[in-house]
Amino acid sequence: MIAAGLIWCLYNIGFAMIFSFGPSMLVEQGWSGAAAGSTISIVLWLAALSVPLGGFLADRTKRGDAVLATGCISFALLTLLLSRSGTVLPIVVALGIVCGLPAGAIMSLPARVLDQKMRPIGMGIFYTVFYAGMLAGPAIGGKVSTSAGSARAALDFGAVVLLVCPVVLWLFRRIVTGRYRPAVSPMSDEKRDLLINEPGHS
Repeated sequence: MIAAGLIWCLYNIGFAMIFSFGPSMLVEQGWSGAAAGSTISIVLWLAALSVPLGGFLADRTKRGDAVLATGCISFALLTLLLSRSGTVLPIVVALGIVCGLPAGAIMSLPARVLDQKMRPIGMGIFYTVFYAGMLAGPAIGGKVSTSAGSARAALDFGAVVLLVCPVVLWLFRRIVTGRYRPAVSPMSDEKRDLLINEPGHS
């Protein structure tokens, strides 16, 4: 549950960097404050559509992990491109379409490991990790931005944490696979022969 909560936390930190520092980055490039804020808000409006779309794709294809990893990597690359390209509007639209895709797949992770009895404490751990990270993440982004003297550094920080999500997902899958792997001891040739030769097994 810690790994699942960490993925949700890192994803939301990347999301927060767009809205916290995206307008400032555009202002640094010569945009007015109003135009910068309005343009970045397009991401949020489109995310309202892409979140359910991502959930639909994950459910339909039964490949939630692929949707999660691909969505986070695409989100990170577009975040890096946003601060380095002169064609801002198409990138903002693409960000809005892509950024919400991993959300549904991430929120389905707890269901893989929690039965009904453990769900309350498990979700408590999940959200504890999430809220603790969300307290620290934006503060770190602000510190990075101040140290670098540019809001672009905070966006780069957001891209980095998004790229960490697939790595943590891999760890999550390893943990789940190890936890639920059946403990089957190998059968020796002698035991197999005895079993075959027993009455009723011929």
